[in-house]
Amino acid sequence: MLVASQVAPGKPEILHFPDVPDDERRQRHGTGTHTNIGTLTVSEATTVDFDFVVGSEPVATGGELLIVWRWPFDWSDLQAEDPAGDGFMRADFFPAAGRSASDVELGLRYNWIAGIEPWHHQIQIRVRRGELRQGDRVTLTCGDRSQGGGGWRAPTCAAARCRFLMLIDHQGKNRRARLVQEPSFRIVAGSPAGLTILAPSDAVANEPIELIVRADDEWGNPTEPPASPQIRIDGETVRDIEVLSTESSGRTIRLHVRVPSAGVSCLRAEAGLLAAVSNPVRVHASLPEQQIFWGDLHSGQTEIGCGNGSLAEHYAFARDCAGLQFITHQANDHYVTRDDWEHTRQVTEEFYEPGRYVTFLGCEWSPLTKDGGDRNVFYRSDEPVLRRSDRFFREAEPDPSPDARTAPEFHEAFRDLDVLVNIHVGGRMTNLQWYDQRIERLCETHSTHGTVEWFFMDALQRGCRVGLTAGTDGVMGRPGACHPGRRLIRNLRNGLTAVYATELTREAIWQALQHRRCYATTGERIRLRFEVNGSPMGSEITTDDPPRVDFEIVGTCAVERVDLFRGTKCLKTWQVAPPVAFDTERRLRLLWGGTERKGTARLQRVDWDGSLTIEQGGLTLIETVNFQSIADSARSTAPDRIEWSSKTAGNMAGIVVALDGGNSAALHFQTGPKSISFSVSDLMGGELTWDAGGVNRIVRLGIPPAADGPREFQQSFIDKEPPAGTTPYWIRVVQIDQSMAWSSPVYVTRS
Repeated sequence: MLVASQVAPGKPEILHFPDVPDDERRQRHGTGTHTNIGTLTVSEATTVDFDFVVGSEPVATGGELLIVWRWPFDWSDLQAEDPAGDGFMRADFFPAAGRSASDVELGLRYNWIAGIEPWHHQIQIRVRRGELRQGDRVTLTCGDRSQGGGGWRAPTCAAARCRFLMLIDHQGKNRRARLVQEPSFRIVAGSPAGLTILAPSDAVANEPIELIVRADDEWGNPTEPPASPQIRIDGETVRDIEVLSTESSGRTIRLHVRVPSAGVSCLRAEAGLLAAVSNPVRVHASLPEQQIFWGDLHSGQTEIGCGNGSLAEHYAFARDCAGLQFITHQANDHYVTRDDWEHTRQVTEEFYEPGRYVTFLGCEWSPLTKDGGDRNVFYRSDEPVLRRSDRFFREAEPDPSPDARTAPEFHEAFRDLDVLVNIHVGGRMTNLQWYDQRIERLCETHSTHGTVEWFFMDALQRGCRVGLTAGTDGVMGRPGACHPGRRLIRNLRNGLTAVYATELTREAIWQALQHRRCYATTGERIRLRFEVNGSPMGSEITTDDPPRVDFEIVGTCAVERVDLFRGTKCLKTWQVAPPVAFDTERRLRLLWGGTERKGTARLQRVDWDGSLTIEQGGLTLIETVNFQSIADSARSTAPDRIEWSSKTAGNMAGIVVALDGGNSAALHFQTGPKSISFSVSDLMGGELTWDAGGVNRIVRLGIPPAADGPREFQQSFIDKEPPAGTTPYWIRVVQIDQSMAWSSPVYVTRS
């Protein structure tokens, strides 16, 4: 039974009073009610009125009335300065009989992050003068539109249950009494804005394969799917479609189709004005010994943790909407009570379907970085004991298992267990000062926090032998298909992990991960094969022969380039997609990207809001490149000027423009991180790159690659001057849409 929520001793605490009857709580602390919301559409403008009535215990000077809500719900910002502006909030005091409104002075403040776990977002009404007494009433209007403001915009993630907690801190000493709970409300997806079609990466000719067709709203929430999408294979309409089922929430359609012949195929779904092309499917005469399966080893958190939705909803979404084939739930361990762990064990086992869907029991060990930092732990089989880093909840009967608060204690507790650990950059970056090769065999290079290749490079420089993963690390309840929303808490769309495994079972997926037969992508289901001297990615080999690298790629769009690395040094680059004919199309591509600082999402985020202007010429915006949210946008504001709003976190983004002007025309690129002036003639020598500070922050200027460039690319390379010792070889793939894939290294030891 949960008694209190806190961060650490001396920090704010929410008292839940589970054993106190509701009537007694109302009499003592008072009541807190709000507008009966019912249902909202994502990002819908609304007004919410909150009403506090004080009980028998007064609220002293310095005391507070509070409204808090959970981490994933990215309501738009509030402000108390401009009544005609969006998100205006107003507090009013109505004294009980016999008192005057002048007896009390209130202060009002909105905090987007406030440190009450896991209700991080907070509005504070502070008693600056006087005290609130029994019967006094305070109202708060959020999104007041009486003076022409635009209201308060709902969160961007759909949710079956969203709620506010209303609290009273009577003495202003961070002991906050939770008032009797108000009803939850629903947030539903908006209208379809895009279509997704997902297919298995391996199939057999003329045998049925299962497809998932999903429609998403503009914020990335699955919404009402098309009733009967048309499916084409390599341009030919598929007529023999067997509809298996429609997922119970109405968010996806599952179909069976047959691909008639061997080779690489892509399937196209069309529904009205919406269309999508699937990931590439390798069609075989018979299934290979090892197939590619897609999953997420850092899927994020649910209501067990600081996220949205139940664990069952989380697992169902990953399977039915995102088309994942394996997953492990990763709540921060300090949120997980003994009852939560028992529930996690039970639901994880219930969702395991050998041959279709593999669930691994897991939890994220989550101390501060100075003590070791976050590490994803997942178990080969059931585990009744949870070894936490800390506890943010106080329970009536706490779990007696001892905590492992630092990395040395963690390694002592876990190194002999049947676990695998995924090191990563999340809320508390893994501290690589401590590393145990026996269990820490995986490293995450992309999540909704950001693209963190720099972290993987650091691990290599320290001698860590890891395979590469990518995942969601989300809180919005959309594992495997997550978007950053308003970027209040995350930056990018999720990544995915691919494994080469013999079958879709726990044992086979576990063996693949144990041997690092895995690779990471920024979310696209790119096919990637990588070997050194015939040994697959993840291998450790000893040889005196020159290392021979062989790789094969099938992209989800044209492949722009492939970089081969020896350790952290780029050994060779293949430019795959040719540039467009500049003399004919006169197109220019500007890319910007990188990371502000090493750390969590908000530290990584780079603000690239800016403009491009031309002297003695014109500019036409052709397309945006790799914009991750509808909060990113670009527009022509004059015939000679383009402006944009864009954020990056390790990824690259940009624009393609058409130029009207001679080669001597001067252009000016202006952003906060970097401003550059150049002429069209500067392009004639090839792509230009400028350093922009931060962590790998850069600006690139060049002629864009052709959209119809090759999607398939394979190559061999012999390193004729290999160093002695142990050297990791790996590749990075970049598509023209700036999505990426990274192979796990092969670790080559030479005498």
